[in-house]
Amino acid sequence: MRTVITLPDHVHALAKQRAAEQGISFAEFARRLFDRELDSAVPQGDLDAICAMVNGEAFDMAADGKAIVAEAAAAQQAQRLG
Repeated sequence: MRTVITLPDHVHALAKQRAAEQGISFAEFARRLFDRELDSAVPQGDLDAICAMVNGEAFDMAADGKAIVAEAAAAQQAQRLG
């Protein structure tokens, strides 16, 4: 099926450049992007999915960032070790 999409000039230029770097056509590059997005379990760039990872009270990443990242890493490690 053919379709027409409108892209900003800079996005079109970058996409064409990336396609050329990979040795594929612009159309193939676009198909691969769609395939990757549609095949992923969680859509990439899905704000709801990103926000769903944060539960609880609001926090200040600038002030508490290191502690928050350390806590998340420890929880992930504990989950892996079961």
